[in-house]
Amino acid sequence: MIVRPAGPDDREAWAAMRARLWPEEDPEALAEELPDAVEIGFVAEAEGRPVGFIELAVRNYAEGANGPAPYVEGIWVEPDRRRRGVARALLAAAEEWARREGYGHLGSDALLDNEASDAWHRAAGFAEVERLVVFGKRID
Repeated sequence: MIVRPAGPDDREAWAAMRARLWPEEDPEALAEELPDAVEIGFVAEAEGRPVGFIELAVRNYAEGANGPAPYVEGIWVEPDRRRRGVARALLAAAEEWARREGYGHLGSDALLDNEASDAWHRAAGFAEVERLVVFGKRID
């Protein structure tokens, strides 16, 4: 397995993986936003095919950071490749990029009821820094 920066040739496979990560979203919209929503991305490749990705965006505010920080916006590993170190390798590539860029903090989040994501984050060295409830109000 290799982890490398994502490139234009990865767009179709990356968009398909994003659709599996966020199945409630419109797959076409996920594919269309790919170049705009992602500042940096890495793809894990095994046997000549993409098997996972991590995408980051630098946020002006990230809980626990003192200033702008890269944020894990999405990470996905194909089910048949899980528990083989793919996600850790993707995270390591993101961390290396962030350090090279001069950042000292990497943010991420998970829904409160996503126990698998919570467990992965903790095992990967993330620490919970804040809990919040997000509110919205329709005003149209």
